[in-house]
Amino acid sequence: MKKLIVSVFFFVFCALPVLAAEDLNSIGGISDPGILPDSPIYFLKNWGRSLNMLFTFNAAKKAELELKYANEDVLALKKLCDKGKCDLAEKLAQKYEQKMAKVMERVERVKEEGKDVEAIAEKLKENYTRQQEVLLRVLEKAPEQAQKGLTNALENSEKGLENAIEKIQGLKEKNQLRSELNSQIQNTVSNMGGEKRAQIKEKMQERFREIESE
Repeated sequence: MKKLIVSVFFFVFCALPVLAAEDLNSIGGISDPGILPDSPIYFLKNWGRSLNMLFTFNAAKKAELELKYANEDVLALKKLCDKGKCDLAEKLAQKYEQKMAKVMERVERVKEEGKDVEAIAEKLKENYTRQQEVLLRVLEKAPEQAQKGLTNALENSEKGLENAIEKIQGLKEKNQLRSELNSQIQNTVSNMGGEKRAQIKEKMQERFREIESE
């Protein structure tokens, strides 16, 4: 019996790094980002997305669809950087930031219409937390010239989300979200290694101090 317990423990312990690595390839149930920007038929993906949005009439469903696309773009960012194409990833980061802004705008609009937005708000926070985790890992691997765009996408989307959550759920929920996101940032950057990552650590830690002082 003891041997069985030890064997199970050993298996789980050894599997943890693998599970963690796989986890970075999935956000909100999405694991396949689809066609990447380095493909000559990438324009078909944008057409398909536009058509889907056009024929989705429910405001909450539109927000969820936009969130799905944002999740795909974050995973696409990771794949591009894994392929050594962080220059394209930096451009895609701007589009991701725009999508997240639209998601928040749509959710706020649903709230203004007097409809229940708790489910989509919770999904938005959960998905963004995963997005941030993946983007931080992408930032760690990105060359210095691509770091600015990725960092801006992180900072701007987080500020936008905090403001949206305050409007939708109140100040208490906003502060709780901020605390969770800052904790995740600190944990992630503290595990970054190598001299090359020192600038990333300092920038993100400086950002953390600024937010805490607000």
